[in-house]
Amino acid sequence: MKKSKNSLQGYDVSFIKFLLSKENKYQLLMLFISYGIIFCILISLYPFPASISDSGAYLQAARKNIPDTFRPFGYSRFLIILHHLSPSIHFLVLVQYIINASSTLFFIFTFKYLFKVRNSILYYLFVFFAFFSPLILYLSNSVLSDSLFTSLTILWLTTGFWMLYCNKINGRFIFSLVHIILLICLISVRYTGFIYLPVTLLLIFISFYRKSIFLCVLLLILPEIVIYSYYEAQKAKVEKLVQVRTFSGFNGWQLANNALNCLPFVKIRPSEFSDPEVRKFAEFIIQNETLLTLKVRPSAKFMWDPEMPLKKYQVIEMKRLNVIYLHEWNYLGSNVYNKFGSYIIKKHPLAFTKYFLLPNLRLLLYPNHDQVMKSFRTDGIPADLLKSWYGFSESEKLYCKSKVFEKTFFIIPVFRLIMWFVLISAIVTFLVKRKRISWEPFQQAAFWMSLVFLLIYSAFSIYAGPFELRYIAPLHLVQLFLLFIIITKTFPSISKTEEKENFSN
Repeated sequence: MKKSKNSLQGYDVSFIKFLLSKENKYQLLMLFISYGIIFCILISLYPFPASISDSGAYLQAARKNIPDTFRPFGYSRFLIILHHLSPSIHFLVLVQYIINASSTLFFIFTFKYLFKVRNSILYYLFVFFAFFSPLILYLSNSVLSDSLFTSLTILWLTTGFWMLYCNKINGRFIFSLVHIILLICLISVRYTGFIYLPVTLLLIFISFYRKSIFLCVLLLILPEIVIYSYYEAQKAKVEKLVQVRTFSGFNGWQLANNALNCLPFVKIRPSEFSDPEVRKFAEFIIQNETLLTLKVRPSAKFMWDPEMPLKKYQVIEMKRLNVIYLHEWNYLGSNVYNKFGSYIIKKHPLAFTKYFLLPNLRLLLYPNHDQVMKSFRTDGIPADLLKSWYGFSESEKLYCKSKVFEKTFFIIPVFRLIMWFVLISAIVTFLVKRKRISWEPFQQAAFWMSLVFLLIYSAFSIYAGPFELRYIAPLHLVQLFLLFIIITKTFPSISKTEEKENFSN
């Protein structure tokens, strides 16, 4: 790796002063105005947020102030906090929009500052695609955790960049603490946040191992202790609620659902399963094999459709044992479905790859399915919740004034496919030319950590469950960042550094 002419000493202007420079002040002002205009257009077309079944579950948990054991409680807690400030559903949308806009702007100007972006055309292209993402803007107008999770992901990654950049140990320490707090918030909003931990540990190690071994070890242990404590506390809460000691029965249901996608193409025998409860479920599956026929794969229908084996078997066991829904949901997920799904996947890896992983990879690259954007749905929040939580009148309903997103939805999967194709091509080019690239050590580290995060998130998404368009939102800025960094570093002639830059006020 060559060291660039712009050494660390070249960053002689603080980030605050950088933001207050004449050029950046105007850019910030224009972006603020643009965000305001887009927000007004968005809410004029869609006066009320979209919702699906998850929305009602989040609100039910918030109203009761009790986890539902299906999903983490973080977004419901967020709803409770906002409800104390204002009971208006429009206030929720406004706050989600502001958080997303703020996190995006923080990322954009961090990118410009730390990577010394001087080419105006490239920079404004980056800003345009970062700012004007129909998916991310639309998600801010929904009663779902996706917008908050995406915003927290952007802040988590950006604080990681600052951790790598800061030359002073105190600055790195402060950013590392903020970064760890954001990680905990991410996990509490969506359990996908657990896969962020390896990237956090790598960022901490790279940032501190040469500065202070003591701090490095301390900060490596700290998030693991906090996350383990959170994990045990969650198991205790679930046990108290449903008398099943598990972190989340949902994981077992998801694993069984994924395995059932390939089951029609393999043969199983109940005698294969050593666990008597799993063997009993396998017998039920064989007796009801006709239920496994689906037109589209991969599918989450096995998990949610009451006519499919997982739900049918749960109802049978509930009646037989005379237990409540949540108890049997968590018990079967942790003790039966988890074992069944794991066994099928390990025993038939080729079938699982062919009938679940590869179709899911296609959805990652070309996400043409989504419950939220493909059609504006209002069936997710029951009328009694709209009335009691958001103060709706008897006659007031959720509605939209336009179908613009639905009518233009087909463009978004095409754009995502083009983005993946261009990015993968750029990464291949970068790997060929990487030895000739000149950049600072922290820039190189930020690039590789972003690439590692992209790969981990993508691999997890392919394995975890049927992919939907909204799940790509946390990767949007990461993809743009990697693409533009590769262009500027691999083809320096495209992004010639200007000799002078005006930092006057």
